[in-house]
Amino acid sequence: MKIINVELTVKPGMQKDYEAFIDKLVQGSRGEAGNVSYDHFKKIGSDNEYEIIEHWKDADAVEFHNNTPHFQVFLSGVGDFLTKDPVIIRMDYQPE
Repeated sequence: MKIINVELTVKPGMQKDYEAFIDKLVQGSRGEAGNVSYDHFKKIGSDNEYEIIEHWKDADAVEFHNNTPHFQVFLSGVGDFLTKDPVIIRMDYQPE
């Protein structure tokens, strides 16, 4: 399984617009073949820090996701909302 965590820091005052923008990515990603789970959270104690946590069946599912229209819209527009580049952590998980 492929796990991807993405930390996002949104410009103050843009949270509602960002949440509407990101909802399209979340809903589209959840419907993809190969997606195990796809969630978006606001960090406790912060008004503008968020995290996406993605679980994918395998590398092929991630590659497919990276080429979907909803992910491409995310890539082209997310920078308008952020104060800094996202922090991306990629991990492999092999259930025992």
